Amino acid sequence: MIKQRESNFELLRIFAMFLIVWHHLCQHGIYLAPNAPIAFNTIIGKGFFVWTGNLGNYLFILASGYFVSQSTFSWKKVLRLWFQIFSTSVIIALLFYLFNLPLVSADVNLYGFYNTMETIGLTEKVFTLRNLIRAGLPTLFGNNWFASAYLLFYLFTPFLNESLKVLDEKKHRYLIILMVTAGTIIYMIPGQGIFQSNNLFYFILGYYVANYIRLYSPKFLQNQKINLLFSMVLSALFVIWIVLVLKYRNSISFINSHLVQVFCYPFALNRFPALLNALFVFAFFRNLKVPFNRFINLTASTTFGIYLIHENPYFNKFLWHKIFRMDAFLDSKILLPYMLFAVVTTFVCCALVDLLRKRCVEKPFLKLVDKLSLTAKSKA
Repeated sequence: MIKQRESNFELLRIFAMFLIVWHHLCQHGIYLAPNAPIAFNTIIGKGFFVWTGNLGNYLFILASGYFVSQSTFSWKKVLRLWFQIFSTSVIIALLFYLFNLPLVSADVNLYGFYNTMETIGLTEKVFTLRNLIRAGLPTLFGNNWFASAYLLFYLFTPFLNESLKVLDEKKHRYLIILMVTAGTIIYMIPGQGIFQSNNLFYFILGYYVANYIRLYSPKFLQNQKINLLFSMVLSALFVIWIVLVLKYRNSISFINSHLVQVFCYPFALNRFPALLNALFVFAFFRNLKVPFNRFINLTASTTFGIYLIHENPYFNKFLWHKIFRMDAFLDSKILLPYMLFAVVTTFVCCALVDLLRKRCVEKPFLKLVDKLSLTAKSKA
């Protein structure tokens, strides 16, 4: 009998993906423009919600670590995960190649601080056969850092699960303290050379943190009012930080010359405040009483697919600049509701596409794998 997933955690996955989509709209679609006036709608366009991405990422990391420790490692799951990454990448690339859609790219990095389509330096290139071939190797080229890191993390889980059997509460706690200190506190010291950031490290850190919560239920995370209050306070502090950085960037030369580093300082994945915020949000959803809901669970099952589709490197800028044309709304009074519309529409459409992919592509593939596996066993 297949165990039903708990809907409170599935609701957490939906919430986390909503935050991530909003983050990518800000990151790829609006680019934190510096020239618009400091007004409520333009602050949103300048990255008001860009901090939500790492919160969403951390929530997925914590949830993954929480449940993977209670499941049995399966090579079939590895294959299924790889095939989801592979098939999503190839399908999007084929659509671009066959319909001759332009490959929209930026002449600046992902955090280019520009305003309109012209000043961002967006260029449209022809989608070539080389791009199509590259799309067929998405994990090798790291087309999506989170997906590639998660696939690698899953391969480590049998060993991580074994480690939980020999760690008592004290050793488990000390291990977390060591990892948190090195990876999120020392790393915040400018110019430090002791610790170098790595995405896989934060998956492993999230694994141990989530399982400490699962096994020992620390008291400071049991009060729902405290969990909600602290998460809201930290989130508000991130917003205040963003507003102040954007307001004073031109008057303080250090901020202007180190804008990306200063802007993301408290809420990047490798920062302690980001982990702490995710911890309180995770605990809030863990303790939330939600009855089993098929719709919630079905929607949550598409979240990884939503991630792979909307953040595909060939599609992400095309989505926000060609389909939703976010640049045209930067100085508009309806920017906030239009952003909400764009995020919700992207979420829903990508979820439907992923369900269709599962039925038409993934399901036949897995049936073929099962058939070949049975044939091989019978011959053996």
